[in-house]
Amino acid sequence: MPSLQCLDLKDVQLAYRLHRVVETGENWKMMGDMSLQATYCGRFLKLLCMMEHLDIALKWYKELVPSMFYPNSDGMLDILQALDMAGRLDRIPQIWKDIKQLGHGHRPHIVEEVLALMARETQSPEIQVAFADCAADVHDVQERRRIPLEWSATALGNCTLLFARAGRTRETWNMLQLFKKHNRVPSDSVMFEVLNCIKQSDSPDLALDLVKLASDFSLHSAPKLAEKVQKEFQLSEEQRSALGEIVAMNSNSNE
Repeated sequence: MPSLQCLDLKDVQLAYRLHRVVETGENWKMMGDMSLQATYCGRFLKLLCMMEHLDIALKWYKELVPSMFYPNSDGMLDILQALDMAGRLDRIPQIWKDIKQLGHGHRPHIVEEVLALMARETQSPEIQVAFADCAADVHDVQERRRIPLEWSATALGNCTLLFARAGRTRETWNMLQLFKKHNRVPSDSVMFEVLNCIKQSDSPDLALDLVKLASDFSLHSAPKLAEKVQKEFQLSEEQRSALGEIVAMNSNSNE
């Protein structure tokens, strides 16, 4: 297929010339059935995502989808990677809406990539809010499935990070509970981000619960979390005593 040759050669101009031929008269009929047309469009768009400026690639994306074809999950990964290369991760929430409409919102590798890209770096407060909204929708889509997604520790961690960075304490804590439900273990970095979120909401009781949770998971971060809670929160004598008991229990379990 000529579109494959253009892709292999990474020749955008040749691809444009080919596409002009396809668009002339009824030449599109030469591509064969709908499956072959979708293959052609997918390869054309993949090449543009690889080689063209993002705005041009997205212009063609809007022109081709859904009027000409419905991208498969790999095609949507190409769009996500184009956003990444262009440094325009802020557009991910909009692309996620398309991913859902195209029926790919339940695919684990798509879910992992969407969450990973949004969680990779801390963004401006406005973008963090949009990312948290998107993460909430990603979570809801998975939980509404007849057979819910088997969450990986990475996906759960990234979703937790996105809520924490947006200051959504309740949703952050709810995500942490899913680690036990799915027999997963959060990373130390996730726990420290959660503590920062709890600190913003000034919730010492929840901070103690976080240290207890870290201890239950036998995380190396548990003593450091306890130290930060003791230094950065105004604890009552009762809370200090409870924190001391958690630390002692953690020390005994590690002996």
